[in-house]
Amino acid sequence: MKYYKIYNNTITICLFIFSIQIGYSQTNELGLFVGGTLFHGDVGYQNSENAILESQPTVGIEFKRNFNYYFGLNLSIKSGKIQSNDLESNDFYINTRNLKFKSRITEFALLLEFNFRPYSSRDSDYNFSPFIFSGVSKYYYNPQNQSNNGLWYNLRPLSTEGQGSDFYPARDLYQLSGISIPFGVGYKANIFNYITLSLTVGWRITFNDYLDDVSTTYIDESIMTDLALELAEPSSHNFSDGFQRGDPNNKDKYGFLGVSIIYSIKDPIQECIDFIQ
Repeated sequence: MKYYKIYNNTITICLFIFSIQIGYSQTNELGLFVGGTLFHGDVGYQNSENAILESQPTVGIEFKRNFNYYFGLNLSIKSGKIQSNDLESNDFYINTRNLKFKSRITEFALLLEFNFRPYSSRDSDYNFSPFIFSGVSKYYYNPQNQSNNGLWYNLRPLSTEGQGSDFYPARDLYQLSGISIPFGVGYKANIFNYITLSLTVGWRITFNDYLDDVSTTYIDESIMTDLALELAEPSSHNFSDGFQRGDPNNKDKYGFLGVSIIYSIKDPIQECIDFIQ
């Protein structure tokens, strides 16, 4: 009688799970991401195609819920370093400006994936597909530049463009976090049992022009500390107050490219079916 009750309760739970699946066989996936960063802003290369040349290592973890053969929701955390250097540019002015920066960037993202063909990692007939994704993310960063003494300094407190200064009241201190809109493409395929390999490349549209601490114009040198002046204007050309330093109308963007090693967690509905059988 005891085992009969357990069996009966198990069937009841399975039927309940089945009832909330809206007729689809849903699966969960847990993955590890390894790859590199992408950056395109005011500093360095002006063509986003060259962003891979400054790519730095990135790691992340992700959890995905596949609702059906075509749609899935991906919750991910990624962290890496973005950087760029004017000396790498072929543009004469940018090269002369001689700015550089680096920043740790960490992102929490919620992404909706759409598969171009029916996909289920546990079904040999449908275990590969190209896909696209988009969603929303929260990112954190902190731009730095290197002084002649070899040390790296946080740029935001130095107000390199007069942010937060009474002399430039329209320029507020920028926030070290923001919201971005991710978009990208990928390809995934099952490689062994419940292991899937997913290749992705994606950019993040930001509403921020200070990922590299460069946006508007040079400011009056007299209101800057020696360190701020050194890092804000390392060029030997001594650009004057008001001279264009960056383009505030062209917001910065960042991204990631790499591969995810994903483990497919067995569908609870299938577990119930196996138990009943």
